[in-house]
Amino acid sequence: MIEVTAMAAFLDAWHNNDACCWASHPGSELTFRPFPSPTLTLRISPGLLRDSLLRQVLSWRFQHPDRYDGCYISMEADGSLSLMCQPAPEISPHDAINTLFSLANLS
Repeated sequence: MIEVTAMAAFLDAWHNNDACCWASHPGSELTFRPFPSPTLTLRISPGLLRDSLLRQVLSWRFQHPDRYDGCYISMEADGSLSLMCQPAPEISPHDAINTLFSLANLS
């Protein structure tokens, strides 16, 4: 997996179908895995996670089903929160990233 330090490099790796990760915000990591199907995951570390954020993510996901269709939420064994989507080919990588950032209230 390629570790990158900027969104432009992340998008380049995505376009080349290379698995990549980017520490997009302190305490979070964005990963892209192209196989077996393209998957984008935003992982928020337990140290950054607040009960209010978890409630907000769950509320927004179910209050706005059209906007967050295809987004999945899980808690990992280490206490981190993972937001995942498998973007359709017609969705731009930038839009998919913005959707996950929006769900997590990150900009």
